[in-house]
Amino acid sequence: MAGASDKKQAAANLPATNWHYFAFSLPGLGCQYVLEKVGRPKYRINHEGYSVLTSPGQDLQQHGLTEYMIDIVYLTLIIDVLMVLFGSNKVWLLLLAAPAYAGYKLKGFIAPQFARKQKEEQIETEPVKSKRQQKLENRKTKVRYR
Repeated sequence: MAGASDKKQAAANLPATNWHYFAFSLPGLGCQYVLEKVGRPKYRINHEGYSVLTSPGQDLQQHGLTEYMIDIVYLTLIIDVLMVLFGSNKVWLLLLAAPAYAGYKLKGFIAPQFARKQKEEQIETEPVKSKRQQKLENRKTKVRYR
């Protein structure tokens, strides 16, 4: 039979763990709600009483944001299981993998844009040479044999 101090400790621990669980589950729950909202087909009942498809919903197999939201839902579920197995809230740090991966993907997309912009600036800053100057430079670079 549990003592009074054990009961007080259990009562004090219960709200603390629930708060962390719900706070860290919000990204997964939000993504799941959005996927459910945009992916579910919509029907209406016509004048004859039959249900007619009005919107098939968006394709949830498409790449991009939909794919990342599905990944966040799965990651949240995996973290829930790991939290139960390890009994620690520290596994929620794995949720930081999602923004880290998004940053990695954005770096691959944005970096070439900056490189192209720098090349354009270099081209604009080079002085334009006249035809006469180009001919003189070509004559200087040619090797003459006797």
